[in-house]
Amino acid sequence: MRYAVQTYTPKRARRRRRRRPQIADILLLSIMAGLSILAVSAGAHALMAWNTESISPEKNSPVEKITAPEAELTDDEMLSVETTRPQAVETPPAVPNEPGPALPETYDFSKPVPLSNPVDTTYFDDAVFIGDSRTEGLFLNTSLSNTTFFAHMGLMVDTVFTSPLFNVDGEKVPVIDALKATDFSKVYIMLGINETGWAYSSIFVQKYGDIVDAIREINPNALIYIQAIMPVSQEVSSTHSYVKNPKINEYNQLLQKLAEEKQVYYIDTANAVAGEDGSLPDDAAPDGIHLARSYCQRWLDYLMTHTIVL
Repeated sequence: MRYAVQTYTPKRARRRRRRRPQIADILLLSIMAGLSILAVSAGAHALMAWNTESISPEKNSPVEKITAPEAELTDDEMLSVETTRPQAVETPPAVPNEPGPALPETYDFSKPVPLSNPVDTTYFDDAVFIGDSRTEGLFLNTSLSNTTFFAHMGLMVDTVFTSPLFNVDGEKVPVIDALKATDFSKVYIMLGINETGWAYSSIFVQKYGDIVDAIREINPNALIYIQAIMPVSQEVSSTHSYVKNPKINEYNQLLQKLAEEKQVYYIDTANAVAGEDGSLPDDAAPDGIHLARSYCQRWLDYLMTHTIVL
């Protein structure tokens, strides 16, 4: 019996030792499974949080982020935002602003427009003439009915901006405002004989330059011609209180320098009508100032043979 007990006891002990590891394993596996479930759940929540953040308009949609506040802006503020907002990538590149017409590379603006092949009067279809009573005479005495004239007796470089002389939509407006309502590609300016009585030549040139700048602002690509002031007769020059040929010559020199500075075209129209002594011939103007019909035609012929064709 003792032997039997001795042999039985070890068997029970061995069975107990085998059962204890199985229970521990089960407990350990349960704990590990629970931890795994918690880890997977946490990972899933983290993944969802990352995905939600990655598609948020606040961080990955710059268009939404810029445009959303506009609903709360005033009109002025919206305009400010619009002008400063960066363009989308697909927007084609903007064409750079051009300062003026494409000019011949070798052109020397310090000199008058040279002799060129003659054009016909259709060249002036898109032209505007700005001037005083002498330019009125060009309109009345030639065939330039296809051209726009903003000419008026006594017009000067300052009143171009201030005197309401020309009818636009039933309202009298100054030359510059009338020009804004006109389609044109060329501008011919002849002003200055009325300004020869001014005390300061510098003011005349400054105001003339303002006209050029204003035309460029209205149409940056327009051809701008500054015409030399034509002389008067010798009798007028010697008797008139302020209209003198020497003063006209001084102004023309200043206008030629202005043309070079502004990169516009200077036409020596004085050369078209002046006699050998630089004055108007006696038969050129009944009053020594305003050209007769035949000399107006000479003026036009000179313009038609001194052009810039781009």
